[in-house]
Formats: sequence, C-alpha cells, structure tokens
Amino acid sequence: MTRRRVAATVFICLSAALTVAAAHARGPGGTDKDAGGRKGPESRLGIVVLQFDDGTIGHYTHAFRTLEKHNLKGSFGVVTDVLGRPGKLTAEQIVEMHRAGHEIHDHTLDHNAAFWGDPEKRAEWKEQTEQSLGILKKLGIETRGWNQPGGQGQNWTPELRETLAPYYDYVAGRVGLKPDEQCNVHWRLRDDPFCLGYGGVAGWDSRGGKPGAAEGVRRVQTQIADGLTQGLVTIPLFHVIRDEDGSAWALDELCRFIRAHDLPVMVMADAVKAVQNPRKFFGPSVEQMPNPGFARDIDGNNRPDGYTGCRYAPSEIKSPGGGRSPGAVRVAEFAGGTTTWIYGPETGQTQFTITARSADGVPRTIAPVLTFAEIGSGYQYRWRAKERCGSMTVGADWKTASFPVVVGKDVDRVKIEFEVAPAGKVYVEKVSWRVGQ
Repeated sequence: MTRRRVAATVFICLSAALTVAAAHARGPGGTDKDAGGRKGPESRLGIVVLQFDDGTIGHYTHAFRTLEKHNLKGSFGVVTDVLGRPGKLTAEQIVEMHRAGHEIHDHTLDHNAAFWGDPEKRAEWKEQTEQSLGILKKLGIETRGWNQPGGQGQNWTPELRETLAPYYDYVAGRVGLKPDEQCNVHWRLRDDPFCLGYGGVAGWDSRGGKPGAAEGVRRVQTQIADGLTQGLVTIPLFHVIRDEDGSAWALDELCRFIRAHDLPVMVMADAVKAVQNPRKFFGPSVEQMPNPGFARDIDGNNRPDGYTGCRYAPSEIKSPGGGRSPGAVRVAEFAGGTTTWIYGPETGQTQFTITARSADGVPRTIAPVLTFAEIGSGYQYRWRAKERCGSMTVGADWKTASFPVVVGKDVDRVKIEFEVAPAGKVYVEKVSWRVGQ
C-alpha cells in the first residue's frame, strides 16, 4: 500500500451494511437505538476492517493478543521472504494467527515497490507471486488477497492487474487514484472489484508518544463513526505496533471503542465479498440516507455521524418525532454547506424527504444540491454538474417536503450539499433517501 511510515494510518473506502462474519455485530439492515434506548430508523451501516501491514513482530506480540482479548479479527499483510528475520514475524507465529481466524494475505516476497511498479518485470512478477504463495501454502495458508507494497517507484498498471488476477480475488492498496476516487469499496460496488483503493487520512505520528497516539485515536474514532454511518468500509491501518510510541496502547483503545459501540468488523476478504453482494444484507427499500434521524454520535463530538458543517441543536429543541412522541429523535442544526454522501445508491426512482424549520423563525430556503459520480466501462469516473433536486421554504413551524430523484445505473455515489438562504441556520428533524414506492 502507498503510505508514509507512521504508526497508524486510517483508510476509508465505501458503502453499506453489516457483518455476517462478526458474531458481536448487529444483523444487516437491523434497527439502531438512540441514546435513550428508543428504537431508531433502519439504515445501512458500513464495515470496519483492521489492517496490519509489513509483518513486523509487534503484530504478534501486541496486535494479535490485543485482538484476541477483544474477540476481534484482523487482516495481516505478510512479507513472505523475511519471515523469522529480526523484527519480523516468524512462520510459526503467522500459522498461529491464521488458525485463530485472522486473515493472512500476501504482501510480496520482499516489499520492493519499484519492482512491482515496472511492467518490464512482468515475467518476474509471476515467478515471485508463485514463490510467495508457495511459502504460505507450505504453512497451510491459502490466501486470495494481495497487498501492494508502497514506496519509491510504486505504480499500478494494466499489466500488473492482468498478472495478479489469476492468483487473487482482490488487491488491497491500489495506487494512482485521485482523491475523489479513493473511496471505492462499498455496497453496489461500481469500481473495479479486484483493485481496491483507499482513502488515506490521519493516523498518529510515531514520534508523538502516547499524547500523539491519543490524539490519533480520537481522529480515527471520528473517521470510523462517519465512515460507518455513510456505509463505507473503514480500514484502520497499522504498521509497527509497540509500547514505546503509544501505538500498542492506541490499538487497545481503538478495540475498546469498537466493542463498546458494537461496531461490525470483518477481515478484508469477507468485506470484499459483502460489498459485492448487497442483496444478502439489504432489501432495495432500506433507508439509504446516512444517519437519517441523527440518532448516531458514536464518537461523542456533538455532530451527527456522517455529516460535516453541522452540529446538534440545543437539547430544548423538540422535533415532531417522525410519528413518535416529540423529542424522540435528535435534531441537527444545518447551515449552508452542510454535506453528506450516499455510497452505492439504489438505481431508479428515489424519494428524497426532509423535515425542517428555521432556527430563529426567519423564513429560509433549504435546498439539497446533488453531485453524482458515475463509473462507466473501464472503471472511468464521470462527475456530473451540481443540480438541485428541489427546495423548501421553512419558517417557525416544522415542515416536510419530498423530492423525486432518479438514480442512473452507473451512479456510484452521491454528494449532498445543503444550501440555506438567506444565510442562517435551520433545524432538521430527519432526512430520508428511499426507493420510490
């Protein structure tokens, strides 16, 4: 994978539902509850994959034991020709990890990024692939995942894809993606299902010690909360895990956070299969809007998970309750620029619904502005121009409006930005995105 050498980096990539593989997770499409224990609306939810790269010794001495303590499973990229060298995993250790249910995938023989970036080496690619897989097979490990090594000379080419395709079901860490293309692993996956990208975001600097690790954990928790709510596969990625720089403590904190909130976790191979088969998890009419009733604030930052540019309204603001008693759901406070995403939307006629009122009684117009990303043949992205799907004028009283939206067959994701005019704030009780009935 492409990355700087930090103790942990979080990668986020795309859309929705739940885990069959994690016994502790809720069933897909299941109902959530708000802070008061009330039953919330059904909506899609993403998956967490705990990823560990480069096969360093701390993956056994710290990561493996921490995951087992919390009853979680991870995906470990192993550099096969350095097993047993100082600071690296041993063959016996990866066998033990594999037998305990953790995923081992091929991170090449020697982690030479430039070698795998040079199409002139195509014949040697095949030789090294078979050697690496042979080493794992002798240990009783048959993997269907390949993890691209990062570093100088890295490159992703059609030749590399063609060489690897007969040997693996997926490639993690695809390089060369533009920033707006990196979240490309999600429900109803339109992008190349073989070549998984990533959305590289903040981790914690190994030089920062425990204070730096603590700040990193807070960022990671927020990224997981937002990613899961939007339906993304979220991937905290670790390299070196040790006590000295706080990374071992940080992993334990992250695992506690995952378990405390009962978040769905899968190994990478299972997550890939899941996002390719959404009908095993959701019906077509399930709520697709992230956090539609604003019930989720997993990271506790007073901002509804899955949204930017907004926060929760004061607690005294009472909502219509969506058919329940007033105050049964939390209310968000939107301003111009509040944004969310829907990854892997259902195709066809969709009903976009919003319930809102002006925060101060001054009449204001709120308009959802949509940007559609489409993926055509050859996995090429096309970003359509922004378009309003409608607008509603709100005053001191709550008002509900619905707008029809047609989702084309090539749509991969939708960016939703809310315009508010004149400038000011509106309270929003609920937003909804469902297949039209």
